[in-house]
Amino acid sequence: MSEQIKSLSKALIVLEFLGKYPNGVSLQKVSEGTGFIKSSVHRILATFEASGYVAQMSSGKEYRLTMKLVQLGHAAINSDVTGAVKPFLSELLNDVNETVNFLSFDADNIIFKDKFEPVNAAFRTRTYVGLHSPMYCSAAGKCYLAFSTDAVRETYWQRNVSTMRPLTENTILDKSQFFSVLDQIKARGYALDDEENEAGISCVAVPIFDKNHTPVYAVSVSSLTPKMKALGYEEIASKIQDITARIEGQLF
Repeated sequence: MSEQIKSLSKALIVLEFLGKYPNGVSLQKVSEGTGFIKSSVHRILATFEASGYVAQMSSGKEYRLTMKLVQLGHAAINSDVTGAVKPFLSELLNDVNETVNFLSFDADNIIFKDKFEPVNAAFRTRTYVGLHSPMYCSAAGKCYLAFSTDAVRETYWQRNVSTMRPLTENTILDKSQFFSVLDQIKARGYALDDEENEAGISCVAVPIFDKNHTPVYAVSVSSLTPKMKALGYEEIASKIQDITARIEGQLF
């Protein structure tokens, strides 16, 4: 094993050791616990500290991991999740032959994590992987709010009402109507974007729940409104629900 690889291995061992002590641990204890000499451990910790992955406590004697590692963890989780759901999304694409989206939620937005489109599609949606879009005018966003608590719904509305705008003549901006639609979504298990975000485009979305029945992702199908109506919203929703149930079984 090369010296570079040995050094990297030692650094990772130190990092994992720190993970056992969320309240911080001294240089001496890290040295004793890993079996590495203090000078070597000090260099490793100093490198991690300079990169922002480790911080010294106010005492100046103990070290702990920082929240920067959480960012890496989330990236790894999202990568694993996206890879795990790809076969299911591909299957749904072959079944409906319309655009299929996999989405997550971030603060008050939906995020397009993956997107599958028919190879010979005459029409393509304007969305793309990485796009952040408001919840209030999207089927996936309404899925999240529909299955969230009343407090979450109310807080969302108060935070965003001043920036909501009519993207089409169908965009819902009345609070009473919007909350009524959320109740309907919760009752039937799927949400519609009835040309609320883009004229001529409709979307059906179904949430994906974790073990606590919290909506954490969504799968949607979108296309030109006449095509969606011809396929049937309930029929599309049923196909998506079959897929989301299997994804939940895979992930949770």
